[in-house]
Amino acid sequence: MPVPFFVDETAEPQTLDEIRDWHRGIVDALLGRRTLVQNAIRVGSTVSSLFVGMTESDVDAHYDSQRRELDRLTVLNLVASAEATIRVDYFRRVKGKRKDLLAVTYRKWHKTLSAKKKPRPNFDDGGILDVLKQAGVLDKTIIGRYRECLRARH
Repeated sequence: MPVPFFVDETAEPQTLDEIRDWHRGIVDALLGRRTLVQNAIRVGSTVSSLFVGMTESDVDAHYDSQRRELDRLTVLNLVASAEATIRVDYFRRVKGKRKDLLAVTYRKWHKTLSAKKKPRPNFDDGGILDVLKQAGVLDKTIIGRYRECLRARH
């Protein structure tokens, strides 16, 4: 049973903790920049051309918008990281000889896939997540909540 296991050396896999730390760092930078721009407006100092003519409220609105976009991108990054981790785990278990319930369930399902689907099986509906759910090794509510995040990504 040929099972692809790709490790793209150009990819930069990130853990959920790394993504969270990155998000916190960018939030801190946004807050710091917002404060600098607002102080400059208050005292009449030079500001970037982006902020010329803006009031403090305008600056707040700008940075609030930037924060919302950062939060959206972070959620997408978290969802993608979780999917990548699940896919890598799937292929490891299909390729390996482990006898745990999930590995056995994955291998059994993998054998039913067409040759075209084996290298890239479906992930969500009718795919890896369904098999993970059927195996019962993870609380079904977690899978359901994760699926809600997938829909937002699409």
